[in-house]
Amino acid sequence: MMKSLNFLRKTELLSAALTMTTVALVGLLFLLGWFASPASAGPGVLFVKPGGTGTECSQANPCDLQIALAQANDGDAVYLAQGVYTGSSAAVITVTKSITLYGGWDGTTATPVVRDPQAYQTVLDGEGVRRGIYISGTLSPVLDGLIVSDGNATGLGGYKSVATTYDAGGGIYVHKASVVISNCVIINSTAGANGTGGGVFLWSSNARVENSLIISNTAAWGGGMRAISAAPLIRDNRFLSNTASFGGGLFLMWSYSTVEGNVFRNNQATNGGALYLSGDSSTVLGNLIEDNQGGYGAGLGVASGLQAVISGNLILSNTAVYEGGGIRITYNDAEVQNNVLAHNGADEGAGIYITGASPRLRHNTLAQNTGGDGIGILVEANAQAALTNTILVSHTVGISVTTGSTATLEGILWGTGAWANGADWGGDGAIITGTVNVRGDPKFVDPANGDYHIGSGSAAINAGVEAGLATDIDGDPRPTGTAPDIGADEFVARVYLPLVVRE
Repeated sequence: MMKSLNFLRKTELLSAALTMTTVALVGLLFLLGWFASPASAGPGVLFVKPGGTGTECSQANPCDLQIALAQANDGDAVYLAQGVYTGSSAAVITVTKSITLYGGWDGTTATPVVRDPQAYQTVLDGEGVRRGIYISGTLSPVLDGLIVSDGNATGLGGYKSVATTYDAGGGIYVHKASVVISNCVIINSTAGANGTGGGVFLWSSNARVENSLIISNTAAWGGGMRAISAAPLIRDNRFLSNTASFGGGLFLMWSYSTVEGNVFRNNQATNGGALYLSGDSSTVLGNLIEDNQGGYGAGLGVASGLQAVISGNLILSNTAVYEGGGIRITYNDAEVQNNVLAHNGADEGAGIYITGASPRLRHNTLAQNTGGDGIGILVEANAQAALTNTILVSHTVGISVTTGSTATLEGILWGTGAWANGADWGGDGAIITGTVNVRGDPKFVDPANGDYHIGSGSAAINAGVEAGLATDIDGDPRPTGTAPDIGADEFVARVYLPLVVRE
């Protein structure tokens, strides 16, 4: 859904913290209200601390982390006291049972157990020579409130494709396990120059990754995270300043993932600065994708294979050197709906670049994608694009179609005045403009601050055609009037009741 200004301010705070130390950065996350967890001890609960001794693993006598992992049974909880945990093998810890690992225990004997990951930070430090966490098998573990730092999978393998083995999962490696990764920080980890999943690697895993910060990780494929096959849920995370050749923040392949409510900022890759989807049928829903960089597809790169769904995202101020500032679609008949793309730039296709594909674009808003060639949508190389109920304003050229390609348009709002395109369309390909072409002011609420809702009097209101979408970018019902509104937003008149003062 379209993000509030308060939400955007929070992400600005996060971006400003990128140069902080891990401790200071995590403190900021707690300031934003990410972690808070009182806890209670009971049967099946073990306690550990750095340098713990003995085998009791009680709150009064915590043991070493490796001792607790050996003693734990399925369903047990392990509380990790504050401090830094290192290792001497291929990973700081290897999880072989369906247990819960809680970071942030204060280390005292007081009851109930005090757990506050802000005040009592638990760091699993790979020291740049080993993975942080390794999980393989049909398990269901939970990782909560942990900081995984400086993991390195170089030379450790982990993923085999055809005859080639790749290093995988510098911070967290998961194979098959249905792990829950919640309220964690994965930072400064790598899978190496030819590896995959620098921060997190998910292979055939129906994992759930949520409310976590994935920052400053590197790999060739999936700097922040890579997911291959299965159907993981990746929700409400922050992917910041990760780097890769494919998928700076996240790389999805052959999966049915749901990627929802995340922030992708300042990630970079040759292909797919923020996200890259290959042979994938994932749903990318309600994310903020902003200020990412790439050679191709700075916001999203959607490549060949199964049909992806790109819905309800804010895709703002991303910059590609070559093609597709906001989205680049190649050989994938993606569904692109209810998105806002603004202020993106590329040498070719500042907003959206389409080649060799037949995507369907419904109820999108494209405005002010003026970097590079300034073309809102570029369709070329035997592509077929269908656009319905699209706001396409303030570009050098609204849509351009090259020879051999076709764009079929219906229900398009072309701007006027300050929102006019230099030319509404161009190119030597076939452009079928349809019967509904509206020229007028979209009357965006506050575009200078990224708010592309339409306001009262917008030319988009009740001007569209039926396109088969029952809701808009905010989840509001569509239509609310006599016909659907053009663009990502369905105008809803807000009624504010007067304040009543009691004497």
